[in-house]
Amino acid sequence: MNKSTINKTLWLSGLITGAFVGAYLYKNKDDFGPQKEKLNSLLGDFQSIIGDLKTRLLEAKSEGLEATKSALQSAKDKVEKVK
Repeated sequence: MNKSTINKTLWLSGLITGAFVGAYLYKNKDDFGPQKEKLNSLLGDFQSIIGDLKTRLLEAKSEGLEATKSALQSAKDKVEKVK
């Protein structure tokens, strides 16, 4: 099998699996009532964690950028002193 055939097979199997899972969940949606609140709570926690992670990554990016700028400026100053 070539790569294209494998990719198409995986995509199609994923689509079929998703359809079956969706049909099962729709058929049994009344049984999942209590679980829905748990899931919503977990999703809310996940969103807050992602938001916090995003903030930390942006802060780290800013700190890294400032450190790089200062290192480049320091190197530039040293090169100018040597000349």
